[in-house]
Amino acid sequence: MKAHTPTQPERIHTHVSDARSRQSRPTGSLAFMMMLAAIVAIAGLSSCTAYTSAKTPSKATGSGMLSANLATVTFGTVGVGKTTTQSVTVTNMGTSTVTVDQTAITGTSFTTGAGTPSATIAPGQSKTIQIQFAPLVPGSASGGFTLTSDASNSPLTVELVGTGGQPGLAISPTNFNFGNVQVGSTGSETITLTNSGNESVSITQASAMGAGFSANGLSAGATIAAGQSTTFTAQFAPTTAGSASGSISVASNAPNSPLTIALSGIGSQAQIAAIPGAAAFGNVSTGNSNSQTISLTNNGTASLVISRAAVTGTGFSITGLNTPLTIPTGSNTTFNAVFTPSAGGSVTGSISLTSNAPNSPFAIGLSGTGVAGTQVLTFSTSSLSFGSVNVGSNGDLSAALTNTGNSSVTISGVNISRAGFTVSGVGSGETLTAGQSIPVTVQFAPTAAGAASGNLSVISNATNSPTTIGLSGSGAQLSAHTVGLTWMDSASTVSGYNVYRGTNTGGPYVSKLTPSPIPSTQFTDTGLQSGQTYFYVVTAVDSNGAESLYSNQATASIP
Repeated sequence: MKAHTPTQPERIHTHVSDARSRQSRPTGSLAFMMMLAAIVAIAGLSSCTAYTSAKTPSKATGSGMLSANLATVTFGTVGVGKTTTQSVTVTNMGTSTVTVDQTAITGTSFTTGAGTPSATIAPGQSKTIQIQFAPLVPGSASGGFTLTSDASNSPLTVELVGTGGQPGLAISPTNFNFGNVQVGSTGSETITLTNSGNESVSITQASAMGAGFSANGLSAGATIAAGQSTTFTAQFAPTTAGSASGSISVASNAPNSPLTIALSGIGSQAQIAAIPGAAAFGNVSTGNSNSQTISLTNNGTASLVISRAAVTGTGFSITGLNTPLTIPTGSNTTFNAVFTPSAGGSVTGSISLTSNAPNSPFAIGLSGTGVAGTQVLTFSTSSLSFGSVNVGSNGDLSAALTNTGNSSVTISGVNISRAGFTVSGVGSGETLTAGQSIPVTVQFAPTAAGAASGNLSVISNATNSPTTIGLSGSGAQLSAHTVGLTWMDSASTVSGYNVYRGTNTGGPYVSKLTPSPIPSTQFTDTGLQSGQTYFYVVTAVDSNGAESLYSNQATASIP
């Protein structure tokens, strides 16, 4: 039954005020029946939120007086859609029974429940009324409860106040990009939930969507009080390389449920590649080493971290690679693989690199063959013959010294067995690698007339040490004989000429008679030995010091 606006009840008088109203009052059983009818009517309205007693003729105010235990009923904050109940106790503080005519509720969302007072309240008695507040919208609400009776202080009014509460949930940040996160690692971000409403928020579910994304620290049943915040952690743990997207959804009793935060990130991964992918050393003599440079490149999207490098295979090793080693994206580094066989035969092995790349450990194949070492030194000729060289003059001849073995040879000494001969171009401590050659020059400078011979010996760790070459020549005493030479000027521009002499036709022309090129096309040779035949050639020298081939040979016989 709807509540209706209370009106001032009509009073019931004890006597007639004018002649037109004079008539006998009902007595006896008739009066009892009328009262009973009024009580029944009142009882029929007791379950409504308000009621009005049946109108009767105006009656006099009694000596009863009603008092409520609360002047204001405060319901506080009640969530929209919820109901809360407060009790108001009404007591008859007077000396006569109070007849209740009407109760009424004003204000949206306020209603009366159980305990609506009956038609009368005896002196000293109390009645308790249940008043309910069920807000339909958020915000402040006010109203009143009014009880109209024949009490001297009628109507009795109680103020009603309350607030419709509603949770309000906000999330920060609303989206997040984890950027590059290495595969196998985890990126984290703190997410804040704030209750901006005036009612507690109850979390009913927190779930993550998208490969690699998760939410930690927020579970169903969590409560966030009004004005308070809580945090949880969003995580991205990619299992594959590439871009990824997802979200976290938070369901609650807030009107904007579910709240969603958009997530994104990139799974990054290092890559390792080697150039060359395998190292083949070929034949390497025992005791020697062969080295190859290997380049490592990271073409991935994350830094490459090499944590360990291991080598297998007898005789193999690496240099220039120290772990841990970090190679940034798009960069490279180099190191050397080395093969030093200690015995003959084929050998295989590998370099194993442990890293954060998906193909770890990364292997580089190694192979090589150890061959027995040979160390042999050989001169390009077995002897050097200087012919006749004037006493006080000198002649030079050269020979090549070659390591014809497959292992390095170290020279420990160089000896000449005869005075008048000297050597240059080789010395103690010099090392010749396999196949290497060096020029060795011997000079013959006789100090007396007569034949001279000896040996040049090179001492080393070669198996044929000492390596020797024979030396011979003849010292000639100077005489008063002379030889005059002339020649035609060169067709090209020259800065001078060199004159050479020998004692054998066709050479060698061991004696250079001009310490430096002469500009003239004439030369006189002096101090020649009687009974000796000499052979002469001339060369032209340009401004850069370049020397021409020998001219035709000229012959002079000394009587």
